[in-house]
Amino acid sequence: MKTIKVSETTYRAFTDVASLPFHSTGERQPDGDRLIQIEDDTYEQIQNERLPGETDDQVIQRLVDLIGRIVRSTQ
Repeated sequence: MKTIKVSETTYRAFTDVASLPFHSTGERQPDGDRLIQIEDDTYEQIQNERLPGETDDQVIQRLVDLIGRIVRSTQ
C-alpha cells in the first residue's frame, strides 16, 4: 500500500464523481489535506498519468476533472 496526499477540494471532487458508494479511507490532517492509502497498482497508474512537476493532488484533480467532463457529456 502507498499513501498519497490530496487537498480537501480534490477529495470532495473525487467523491462526487465516484459511481459506486464511496467509503472514505482518507485520514484528514490538521491542514485540511487528506492522506489516503491506495493499492500499489493504483499508485503506479497515477505515476503513469503524472505530468512533469505534478503533485499527487494535481494528477488526481486533473483526472477527476476529465472523468467529470466525460460523465456530463453522456447525460
